[in-house]
Amino acid sequence: MKAYREIIKPTLVLVIIASIIAALLALTYNLAGVAAVANAGYTNEEVAAFAQEALPGGGNLTQVDYTPSEEDEDLKYLYQADNGAALILNSRGYSSDGIIMMVGINADGTAAGVRVIKHGETPGIGDKICANTEFQAGVVRTINDGGEPDVIAGASKSSNGIIKGVKRALELYEKLQKEGVLK
Repeated sequence: MKAYREIIKPTLVLVIIASIIAALLALTYNLAGVAAVANAGYTNEEVAAFAQEALPGGGNLTQVDYTPSEEDEDLKYLYQADNGAALILNSRGYSSDGIIMMVGINADGTAAGVRVIKHGETPGIGDKICANTEFQAGVVRTINDGGEPDVIAGASKSSNGIIKGVKRALELYEKLQKEGVLK
């Protein structure tokens, strides 16, 4: 009986408390809509704000009704612009949630810019890459020049997530133009 009171009972109480807290956290996470953000649509105002950074001077954006194939499931939304396109896609960084970004593509098939919309990268490390517009502009410039962008030490997976996202957007743009989905 002494073992029950000193070891088993406190352990069971802690397990029950931890389970209740975990259930409440999961409920709060889902009620706040955080789990659905990556699948949610964006308002016209949000898209316009993203596009100001990703596709400066892009003009009017029109969402293209397109259902990606399984191999293109990283493409979330597609917008035709007056002088190119804007693609919202999910690129894998360090976090399993990925980096949701808008990549602007000029009509000539070169990258115009990047705007990170949402990410789950490590606070203080990878999230700095997602907020670093100079790094993102350097990635766009280097890829357009045919080079391979450098990653940031300590945040190489997050850096590669941005780099892969821009390259993937360029591939998708070319493919979608050939298919006649984009002008």
